[in-house]
Amino acid sequence: MISTQDMSDLLRLYEGCKVFHGEMHDHSDSGGTSDGKCPLAEWPEKMRALRMDFAAILDHRQIRHLYQPVWEDGLFIPGTEPGTHILDSAAEDNAMHYNILLPRRELLEPLLHSFPEYQFSGGTEGHFRYPDFTRARFCELIDAVKALGGLFVHPHPKQVMRSADPLDYWFRDETGIEVFYISMDSEETKANYALWLKLLASGKRVWACAGCDMHSDPRDTALTTLYAPSRSAASFLEHLSTGDFTCGPVGVRMALGDTKSGGRCAFSGKRLVVCIGDFHPSVIDPSHDYRADLLNERGVVYSAPVSPTEDNWFSLDADDCAFYRAEVFDTTKNLRIAVGNPIWNLS
Repeated sequence: MISTQDMSDLLRLYEGCKVFHGEMHDHSDSGGTSDGKCPLAEWPEKMRALRMDFAAILDHRQIRHLYQPVWEDGLFIPGTEPGTHILDSAAEDNAMHYNILLPRRELLEPLLHSFPEYQFSGGTEGHFRYPDFTRARFCELIDAVKALGGLFVHPHPKQVMRSADPLDYWFRDETGIEVFYISMDSEETKANYALWLKLLASGKRVWACAGCDMHSDPRDTALTTLYAPSRSAASFLEHLSTGDFTCGPVGVRMALGDTKSGGRCAFSGKRLVVCIGDFHPSVIDPSHDYRADLLNERGVVYSAPVSPTEDNWFSLDADDCAFYRAEVFDTTKNLRIAVGNPIWNLS
């Protein structure tokens, strides 16, 4: 049984926040080098039809998408998706893409200028190339993104970079790797989820992310869920940049003491408190059953049915383990529909 105090402690951490569902990896048709198929002007109406609150538009090789007349802060999250080779990587095929999400669109141009390798031509119509980086230089870029309050994500990792060594995909803790890709049941998702588990087993603190990346109309097949006080990119990034979000269309609020998903703390003497709810309409079927699992590095430590139409509460005394995390399943379809980010043990 969960106590009223446990519930109050978790709700206090999210006081003033409301739920948002959106897409973390998309492309528009905004001219120039953009290769999306849907003009940005058509996105708002199509997003409303899907009950999507936000979309990260990450067009390639340019920043002009950020300055389209229809651009609305909070409806869209600014960023871009460059690519690179890591020059000193041991991986046989080290080609990769990476997503940069920022709290304000004005931050992207100076970031690109600060890395001359991009050869960014400047201005809102400016273009940049895909540079090669040494691993050390690439990590400097990651640190620069994080210093701006941004989120750095390795998208579709197993689909572009083909290394068998999971550590070839790791560059920094407290970055994201795209686990749900295209959809929750795609073959790509299965490969990326297995990679993420190997990174966790290696002791890496990498957050699970979702992205559709279909280069077409908005889709609701690989959503992200977060809780924030307002609909703005800056408000969203306060949570995205700390790992306090869910890979999937279900809300997972979790804490140990004052430490929320994505963070680190000493587990001793603390209780794990979890609230699972706010299912996106795309995954609610009254004829289906749903389940939540709480896990650590040794496997499932607690499992229970959940309702998709109300909050579901769980709590337990923290054990001496490496991390805790939560997952949600549509058991009727035998489908994993949400992956909550872990809280890691400092001890």
